[in-house]
Amino acid sequence: MKEIKIESFDKKQLHTYVWDQVNKPLGIIHLVHGSAEHSLRYENFVNYLNKNGWIVVSSDHRGHGKTASIEDSELGYFADENGWETIINDLKIINDYISKKYEKHKIVIIGHSMGSFMARSYISKYGETIDGAILVGTAIYSNFILNFGKSFATKNQKKYGSKYIDKFVWKLSYKPLNNKFKKFGKTGAEWLCSDQEVVKNFVNDQLSGQIFTSSAFKDLFTGLLEIQTDESISKIPKNLPIFIISGKEDSVGNFGKGPQKLQKLYLKNNLNSKIRLYLNMRHEILNEVKKEMVWRDVLDFLSEIYKKQTKLLPKKVV
Repeated sequence: MKEIKIESFDKKQLHTYVWDQVNKPLGIIHLVHGSAEHSLRYENFVNYLNKNGWIVVSSDHRGHGKTASIEDSELGYFADENGWETIINDLKIINDYISKKYEKHKIVIIGHSMGSFMARSYISKYGETIDGAILVGTAIYSNFILNFGKSFATKNQKKYGSKYIDKFVWKLSYKPLNNKFKKFGKTGAEWLCSDQEVVKNFVNDQLSGQIFTSSAFKDLFTGLLEIQTDESISKIPKNLPIFIISGKEDSVGNFGKGPQKLQKLYLKNNLNSKIRLYLNMRHEILNEVKKEMVWRDVLDFLSEIYKKQTKLLPKKVV
C-alpha cells in the first residue's frame, strides 16, 4: 500500500491510499468511505479485492482521516460554504488520477453510507467516467426531515461559526440509529455492526466517530436533498451497472426500506440497477460477521463488469 497526496482544485492536499500490489489487474476500485471514519478501516476488504485482481484507490475526505488537520480543528468539517459540491469535486479529481494512471482499465466506484450518498451524486454528474457503481448501506429520507435538520444546522453555523461541533444536530440524526441496539452494548455504536470487535476498534480509533460541524451537517443534508430529486436521478447513465447492497438490520436505511425505495426510483427511471439485502446484518456489511458473503457478491458484480468486452462508456477527463 502506498500513501500519496493528490492536490484538489483549490490546492487542498487529499491524503490518498493506493493498494496496487496486483498481478494482471482486472480493474480499479474507487472506494469512497463514510462519515466519521477513514479509508484504512477498509483494509481487510481491500486485501480481498487485491487478491482477486482489483486495484483499490481511496482518499480520506476533507474533515476525515489524514486529510483533516487535527491541529486546525478540521475533523468533521468540509468547508465554510458549498461543502458537498467541494467533496464531489474532490472525488472527480481522484477519479481523474485513476483514469490517467490506469487508462486501459475499467473503474468501479464503491461508496459506503455517506460515501454511497456521495457516489450517487457522483454518478449523476460524472457517470460517464466510470463503468459501474456499488452503493453500500445507502438510504432515502423524507425531504421534511432533511430540511428540518438543514435549517437547524444552518442556524447554528450562522450563530456559532462553520467549525462549531454541532452536538444538537448529531443527537437528532445519529443517536437514534442505536435505539434498537442498546441492549447489545454501551458504546452507542452498536448499530454499526454485530461484530463487537469492529465496534470496539471504531470507538477506540482517534480518527473515527467525530461529531460533524454545523456546516458539515448542512452540507450533508444539502447533498441528500439533491440526490433524491428526479433531476439528479435522470442524469445517471441508463446503461451504468448499479448494485445496491444493505443489511436488513441497518438502521441508516430504515431496516431495508430505504434501499428498496431507491431501487424502485432507479427502476422507474430505467436504470440498470439491482439490489440485495442481507439478513441479520447491520450497517457495516463489509465488516459483518458473515462479511465474506457480501464480499463474494461484490466480486461477482465486478466480474460481470470486467467480462464486458468493451468499456460501457468512453472515459471523459474534464
